[in-house]
Amino acid sequence: MRKLHKMKWIVLGLLSLSLALAACAPSVPPTPSEAEIAQQVAATQQAKATQNSVETLVALVTEMSNQPTWTPQPTCPVCPTQAVVVPTAQTTPNATQATAVPTEEPGVKCFQFEFLADVNYPPGSVVKPGTKFNKTWTIKNTGTCTWHSDYDLILSGGDAFGTNKYGDVPSEVIPGETLDVTIYNMVAPMTEGTYYSYWMLMAPDGTKIGYGPNQQWSLGIQIIVSNQ
Repeated sequence: MRKLHKMKWIVLGLLSLSLALAACAPSVPPTPSEAEIAQQVAATQQAKATQNSVETLVALVTEMSNQPTWTPQPTCPVCPTQAVVVPTAQTTPNATQATAVPTEEPGVKCFQFEFLADVNYPPGSVVKPGTKFNKTWTIKNTGTCTWHSDYDLILSGGDAFGTNKYGDVPSEVIPGETLDVTIYNMVAPMTEGTYYSYWMLMAPDGTKIGYGPNQQWSLGIQIIVSNQ
């Protein structure tokens, strides 16, 4: 009888200990679903974005409050109006003054000439390859200036035919006079074909002089190189 009673108390003690241990054991949370995980991630990202926006706004307000106020200034001061004084010629008493002003007839220029003729090798002349030749033109000084040895013929386009691209005015030419001008020691190309060369007068100051309505035309050479 006593053993039974003792066994009863032992069983009751074991049950009480089991209940106490179950109460002290930590509870295991249930595993969330994929939908719940997605909601949690979205909520976390939204909270982070909100926090960043608030921090940016606070920094902007702080920066603006620290900027000094200023008034825009013009890039340069207004310049005063300047009067331009043009010196006037002063006449010295008992002094004789003479000013040389070149006179030109209406439509006539200082540098001007007229082409009159091809003395030799007219356009279309046939020459053999490697032929040496001199080309001569007759021109007339129709300007108001006198030509002299400082005037030159200069290549303005086309083939130089072996020359240094210059020719000389051989003598003084006053307005109204005619002159034969020549390019010496020209050499025809070795390859057959039609070739062109163009020349103008050049004044000592570098002005190029042609002929025609607007003085744009050059003295020309056209040769046909052929073995026939």
